[in-house]
Amino acid sequence: MNYITKYCIIKPHEVIVDGKTEFSDSEKNKFGAFMKSIYKHYEVKYPKYFKMDNLCKLAFIASEIVLKGNEHVKELNPTKIGVIIQNSHSSIDTDIKYNETIKDKSNYFPSPAVFVYTLPNVMIGEICIRNKFQGENTCFITKEFDPEFLTNHVNELLDSGKIDACITGWADYIEGEFSAIMFLVEKSKENKKDNISFKPEFINRIIK
Repeated sequence: MNYITKYCIIKPHEVIVDGKTEFSDSEKNKFGAFMKSIYKHYEVKYPKYFKMDNLCKLAFIASEIVLKGNEHVKELNPTKIGVIIQNSHSSIDTDIKYNETIKDKSNYFPSPAVFVYTLPNVMIGEICIRNKFQGENTCFITKEFDPEFLTNHVNELLDSGKIDACITGWADYIEGEFSAIMFLVEKSKENKKDNISFKPEFINRIIK
C-alpha cells in the first residue's frame, strides 16, 4: 500500500495543506505577488526561484511545501525518488511570450532566459535540481486533473520498486489562471497508518 504523507493545494489567494488553510492572501494579489508572499511565508531560500517562469514557480513552491517537515525523503537514494506531474496547458503561457520575441523579423529579440522554459518538463527539472532527485520523472498533458491515471501510474512505479517515494500531482498556469495540487507519496510503513491511501477515491475527496 502507498500513502499520501502530505499534500498541498494552491489556488488563488489560498494555500491548503493536509486539509487546513495554512496561508491566505487577504490582499487578493495577482499571481506574482501572491507566490512571492507564499515563498516568504514558508521561508524558502532559493534565489533561482525568481528566474523561473510562472508554471515552474507554481510547481516548485507546491513541492517545497510538501517536502517541508519531510526531510527524511532527501536521505533516500536519489535515483529512487520520482516526480510525476500533470497539467493541461503544457508550457503554452511561456511559449506565447517567447513567440512574441521572434515573430517580427524587424524587431527580433529572442531571449534564452524565456526559451529555457518552453517545455513543461522544465518545472519537473527545477524540482529535481533543487532536491537532487534522479528517479522517474514525467509531465503528462491531460485535459483536466486525472486522479485515476495518476494513481495507476505512480503506484505501478512504487510497487515495481522503481521508486520509493514520489512528488506527484497537478500544476497548471495560463494567462493568470492557475491551480496546483501536489502530493508526497511514500510506500507503506508502520508509522503511515494515519495517512491517506493513494487511490482515486481519496484524492477526489481531497479536491472537492
